Amino acid sequence: MNCQLCHTPNAASLKVTKKPEHNYFHCAECDLIFMEPTERLAPQFEKARYDQHENEDQAGHRAFLRPLLNEVEAFVQAEKMNLAELRLLDFGSGPSAALGKMFQEKNFNVTNYDLYYHPDQDALKRPYNIVTSTEVWEHLYNPREDIERMVRLTKKGGLLAVMTSGHKGGGVFADWYYRRDEAHVAFYSEKTMNWIARKFELKLIKAQSPYWLFKRI
Repeated sequence: MNCQLCHTPNAASLKVTKKPEHNYFHCAECDLIFMEPTERLAPQFEKARYDQHENEDQAGHRAFLRPLLNEVEAFVQAEKMNLAELRLLDFGSGPSAALGKMFQEKNFNVTNYDLYYHPDQDALKRPYNIVTSTEVWEHLYNPREDIERMVRLTKKGGLLAVMTSGHKGGGVFADWYYRRDEAHVAFYSEKTMNWIARKFELKLIKAQSPYWLFKRI
């Protein structure tokens, strides 16, 4: 099986027999772990899973997102970016677009995009100073294509801010809570994030799972 991120052939089979049972592959080159494509949820079932999330704009979820918002604000201040001219895209915003609302409350100019809930293709036709993507990368069926798109949407000198929990290796993967969500199909480590930075001419300026910040150089 070719790796879905770096395309290196012969990713190692990683069979998980603990429930939910699934077959995965683990790439030695970029350290991506990904689910056997034939075992992934069909789009209609994946969306039904997301529709069950009813608390996306409640206090607990906002508290979960706030550290990333704080990191973005710190970057804007450190880079002396003009907030009035800054454009931010939340890629994979979800039904409530909670993170976008939080940024709007801080006077950011926000565009929301989501495959299911905010599918405005025009949002993907212009560049942004900041692109955020929270709890999205683990759902990507085509991580190479989607990450490359997010990088293209990020202006040079801009920020790509990501939230996804990093895996700790194949030896503990079966017992990891994060992989038990059957809508989670792609898993990254710090090694993976460094590979992404090298491949797409980014600088990984924060690597503290689940928060990953890339500056486009």
